[in-house]
Amino acid sequence: MRSWKTRPAARRLAVALTGLALVVTGCGSDDPDTEATAEVTTESSPPAAAETTTSSPASSPSGEQEAETVEAQLVDFAIELDEDSYSAGTYEFAVTNQGDASHDFIVERDGEDVTGTAVLQPGQSETLTVDLEPGTYVFYCSVGNHRAMGMEVSVEVS
Repeated sequence: MRSWKTRPAARRLAVALTGLALVVTGCGSDDPDTEATAEVTTESSPPAAAETTTSSPASSPSGEQEAETVEAQLVDFAIELDEDSYSAGTYEFAVTNQGDASHDFIVERDGEDVTGTAVLQPGQSETLTVDLEPGTYVFYCSVGNHRAMGMEVSVEVS
């Protein structure tokens, strides 16, 4: 499973080049572990800025609000969100790969990956629940050079 720890720029470049090489050679996955219902886990605790789970938060006796659902469509090569403004709170991103290539959906804050989905094959979906605090976030695809090709969206959370 992928670690969401901070990577130096050189390592990111190496990962991007490796991913590009795999895309160019026609990499695809028939691995049943990448089904749409794949569970997101992390090897380390995410930064205090965000908390990640794979299920909707339960209503608590203290009256916490449930997550607001945002549709995130991954297409070649863009991320389309059905929301354009965000207030601090819990969001459930319903991520669907509607493109012809493999994609993932990564949440980044202050240059550090907070969380993300597994790599989704065309047609696959995954739900990601994230607590967003005020600040600037970038949602992007980390597969190959997809981010450099425009698969990133910067959002301001107030």
